[in-house]
Amino acid sequence: MQDKTNPDTAALAQQITDRYGLLLSQAQLAELLCRSASGLRYSLRYPSDPSTRDLKACGHKVGRRIYYPSSEVARIILCNGEA
Repeated sequence: MQDKTNPDTAALAQQITDRYGLLLSQAQLAELLCRSASGLRYSLRYPSDPSTRDLKACGHKVGRRIYYPSSEVARIILCNGEA
């Protein structure tokens, strides 16, 4: 597992933050991952791989919506690429 202070993770987190902000909605996360919003919702409901489980776990509920921190999303994307 990568360290959170890794320069690659920090650079990717900065790019995601510049484009989407500190928190990503499910629609923004789907766009980032090149997935449809409904396909991402289904995958998060029934996670079958470690990266999807990690994405589901890092979600924070704000009101009735779930948001994903850009730093955690960057870490999960890079860890998934190494596996």
